[in-house]
Amino acid sequence: MHTFRVSLDPSVELLLVPGEESGQQRLSCSGWGFDPQIKWSSESQQKSPSTYDISMGAGGRVAVTSQLLVPQKEWKTGKNFTCEVSDRILKKDVQQEISLCSGKMSPHMEQSVVSAESTKKNKQACPGEAIQI
Repeated sequence: MHTFRVSLDPSVELLLVPGEESGQQRLSCSGWGFDPQIKWSSESQQKSPSTYDISMGAGGRVAVTSQLLVPQKEWKTGKNFTCEVSDRILKKDVQQEISLCSGKMSPHMEQSVVSAESTKKNKQACPGEAIQI
């Protein structure tokens, strides 16, 4: 007889989606659980998502995906944006943060190329890094 351990904890993945969309940066958050809910915030302020999709996954787990559009002016300040996935059935929360300084590109968008000049400009908003003039 085999015993299988299934993870019941909710999970979260937060990614930066490259591309210029009318002066806005797109963030994508995915969560999994049995009754997952996504909440966005930045510096303790709730943010309203631009999209919110729910689908049924394998084993009765539910997948939720949400996107948040952040004005470039706000994004370039280096603020942290948080995606929190809470599951009322599992009574657990998980979260991830992302900012200009920690941005993770979506693996689905790897063909996007960032120039050295734009990278240099972006680093100016990141704390703790020396800026060469």
